[in-house]
Amino acid sequence: MGELEGYLIVETRADRPGLVRVLGAPQAPSPAEIETTDPSRPRVCYAAFFSALHVARMHAQTALRHSMVDAEAGLYRADPVTAAAAVDAIDLGHRRLYLAPEIESDPRFFAQIEKRCKRRRLANRIWTAVGILAIILLVLFAQIPVF
Repeated sequence: MGELEGYLIVETRADRPGLVRVLGAPQAPSPAEIETTDPSRPRVCYAAFFSALHVARMHAQTALRHSMVDAEAGLYRADPVTAAAAVDAIDLGHRRLYLAPEIESDPRFFAQIEKRCKRRRLANRIWTAVGILAIILLVLFAQIPVF
């Protein structure tokens, strides 16, 4: 079964302050969704193309799990900078399509991406060390005769 590709989108609504929505879509957001000023309509603040969209959504949900409001709707109590950084830091190949100017100019965006990447590298190193230790122990215990 092939991977489903698509766009992971972070959007906000003026009439829902403090909430962001992270959703997957098979097509890119339209310019009208990006440039809307209508407070009752969603405004796209980040969009990226992923070749494995459902995996990307799962990673985004994990990254934002502490601020989850509604998993089905993809609603999170987070600011757009945090949500966009969480999606952009996903360790899957992706191509950023759109980033709102106010997020791109916010120094927290790139700082949060770097922090998330460092944390992931540290976790990978720890698990690699655990694996190496387990292999060493297996080899050592295989040498000990058991009666």
